[in-house]
Amino acid sequence: MNNAQLIEEMRWQLKQIEDRKAENQRLLAGIAGSGHTTVVSPDRSVTVLAGPGGVVSEVRLAPEAMRLDAVTLGRTITAAIREAVAAGAKPSVRQPPPRQAAPPPPRRQAPADDDGPYDTVFDV
Repeated sequence: MNNAQLIEEMRWQLKQIEDRKAENQRLLAGIAGSGHTTVVSPDRSVTVLAGPGGVVSEVRLAPEAMRLDAVTLGRTITAAIREAVAAGAKPSVRQPPPRQAAPPPPRRQAPADDDGPYDTVFDV
């Protein structure tokens, strides 16, 4: 394969990516307008979208979320998911405005001798 063919192949792949991105945006716009509930954590680092029946369809993390320690981030995500699931499970007539999730419990310092990797399980 010569350079011209490689360039054409790359252009074709970029077009495919752009098409998928546009389709995903269209699908997300449809989800947002179809009775979904949006919950935003108090620190605005986590956003959860839950549909009818409480099914979570999306979890978004703001760049600030990456600055949180693993325990705090896990609790923030879990709190937002639980609230979104509960709100999505309730029948609603209209789309409610975004709500604030319950704040996560206060941060605790990890023991000094605990240098091992985090093993986090989210129980929703």
